[in-house]
Amino acid sequence: MILETILILIALCLVFYRYVTKNFDRWKDKGVPFTEGRFPYGSHVELISQSRHLHEIIRKDYDKFINEDLHGSFFFGKPILTIHNMEMIKHVLVKDFNSFVDRNDTNLTKLFDGGEYDQLWVKQLPSLLGDEWKDVRATFSPIFTSGKMKGMVKFIRKVGESLNMEFGKFAESGEDFELKEVFGKFSLDALAACAFGINPQSFEDKSTVFVKYAARIFTMTTFDNLKMFSRFIPFCAELQKFLNLNAHKPKETKFFRDVIRQTIQHRRETGERPNDLIDLMIDCMKTSKDSEENNTDVVDQYENDMKLNHNKNKLEFDEDIIVSTALILLVAGYDTTGMTLSFMGYYLSMHPDLQSRLQGEIDQAFEENGGKLPEYQAIQELPYLEMCIMESLRLLTPVGGLIRVCTKDYKFPNTHVEVKKNDVVVIPASGIHRDEKYYPNPNQFNPENFSKEAKQSRSPYAFLGFGQGPRACIGMRFALLEAKVAMMMVLSNYTFVYSQKNPDKHVIDPHSQLGYVKGGLFSKIRKRN
Repeated sequence: MILETILILIALCLVFYRYVTKNFDRWKDKGVPFTEGRFPYGSHVELISQSRHLHEIIRKDYDKFINEDLHGSFFFGKPILTIHNMEMIKHVLVKDFNSFVDRNDTNLTKLFDGGEYDQLWVKQLPSLLGDEWKDVRATFSPIFTSGKMKGMVKFIRKVGESLNMEFGKFAESGEDFELKEVFGKFSLDALAACAFGINPQSFEDKSTVFVKYAARIFTMTTFDNLKMFSRFIPFCAELQKFLNLNAHKPKETKFFRDVIRQTIQHRRETGERPNDLIDLMIDCMKTSKDSEENNTDVVDQYENDMKLNHNKNKLEFDEDIIVSTALILLVAGYDTTGMTLSFMGYYLSMHPDLQSRLQGEIDQAFEENGGKLPEYQAIQELPYLEMCIMESLRLLTPVGGLIRVCTKDYKFPNTHVEVKKNDVVVIPASGIHRDEKYYPNPNQFNPENFSKEAKQSRSPYAFLGFGQGPRACIGMRFALLEAKVAMMMVLSNYTFVYSQKNPDKHVIDPHSQLGYVKGGLFSKIRKRN
């Protein structure tokens, strides 16, 4: 009996070894430069051990193959093709989008295919596949048109007043503060106000669970990773789903789910309508429009590429879809916008001359509006403000790599490169953003990288802060508006001053899912005369 058991275990180990390593010759056979795979983790053990963040791994590999159009690697046994060439990137993200619709394959969705709380992550836009994703995106896109965003300014301005009061305390005390701790509170409160019409009072209540749980959502411990990666073990995902076991932050997910559901229930019972994002989502679920609402903004290449040509199927009213969409807007927006504002504050403190120029542009906008915060359209007409935001996103982007899954066998035009159905393609944003081919002196903060002339001189696919194509960030307009209003209100009253508490070198925290700086970023702040 013991011998039979040992033989079965050996056989299982051999099958598992073969399953992981069977594709390790894939890129060699195709003549694609690649990083070798090792059993069992693939090409990058540091990703599994969390000794290095994914963004830094992507950038290191990009630099290793910087003169190539592409390179290969392996995640466990999965072949990964990373694309450097701008024309090939354009084909993946835009021209041949229907061959690369999905961001996950059916195996990767197993990471969230567990109990009832995990299912909320499966139903979010980043996780949905194929026509289901197209239907949900086409349904909710009208929420983020310029016309709808105009109504959000009043919500964001209210939270901006609390942000200024918080900075006033630091200006008076003269103490250093961690930027994301402050801007994260602003971002969360602004999102909660715009999405649900509620005020978590993050600035007033230091122990608010809103901030605590939002921060935990995107902090991945080794145990969190083990729970999720266990679902790649055969039948493990099915067993966890059957037993209603949740792997991804169940306590935090339940908290935000309950907040969103209570908001929807309150609207039904009272008929109250503040015209926030929840109201707009409910409206979109009830409408039968087949095309995306027209925008009044000036349409650029990014906007054109983002359009989705899809005859949408009318979605049945599904509360879970609204909850899932609101959840990803809240927690992802908290981290991404909070990080971007933190990076911008940090870089402005390092460059007083650039900060002074930006303050001049903002001061003029306030003056032209009688000393009040300008309205939506005037906010969009501040070029240097947007240049500073985009440059901050370039240097420390929350999305280090765009993942696309090939949905049918595909050959890149005018090349010998072929990918098969379910192959994973990565667009290395964190590498491209630091490539001197596109950005002179790429490690320096230089908002002129996003002047009209500079943008015209390079491919539009050399900046991926919000992604590109139909699968780009649906909340891009809202995120930019939130960041612009925050910086306008702060810089009209205060000046960021560099803190000596900042690290000499930026290392991305391996436990930060979206790539924040280890140890944080610090600043002082001074009241303007």
